[in-house]
Amino acid sequence: MLDWSSLLQHYGYFAIIIGTFFEGETILLLGAYAVHQHMLNFWLLIAAAMLGGFIGDQLYYQIGAKYGYAFIQQRPKLDEKFQRASQLIERYPTLSILLMRFAWGLRTAIPMSFGIKKYSRYRYITVNILACFIWAFIIVSVGLQISHWLHVFWKFLMPHQHKIVIIGAVMSSIIILRIVYSGFIRVQKRKNKV
Repeated sequence: MLDWSSLLQHYGYFAIIIGTFFEGETILLLGAYAVHQHMLNFWLLIAAAMLGGFIGDQLYYQIGAKYGYAFIQQRPKLDEKFQRASQLIERYPTLSILLMRFAWGLRTAIPMSFGIKKYSRYRYITVNILACFIWAFIIVSVGLQISHWLHVFWKFLMPHQHKIVIIGAVMSSIIILRIVYSGFIRVQKRKNKV
């Protein structure tokens, strides 16, 4: 498992491009936190996320266009996703491109499906640029709000940290005692049955 926060700290926008090519939301939420901490710029983060997501989507489109349905038939799980993606594409092609980055579980199958179906490359590229912008803007904006509220919540907790530690220690002790007591009662019941 990659440590995205370490990569982001050392490589900045380049880590965002690589992260959005492979994973997406996790690295973008970390990027939003970095924007909140004034380590990254909001619009440059959006641009890097768009670039990484766009390159990934185009790669999957090209795989679908070049290798066709035979590539998918060799992979049963991907074939199942292709069938679901195809139904979406048939009914709502433009909407499918716009929302494909939010379709978890179908994010690789949808671009491949467009390539397999020989959907217009130029139309796909045009709509995909807009889709990447929408996706990056929404995820980063949500990440900024989460970062803000976590920061506010943490500031609220800091003056009370000693009380929280004491309450946590007392609750943990009660839970441990309850577990030990329950185990003792079970052992006693077993002895009484024998």
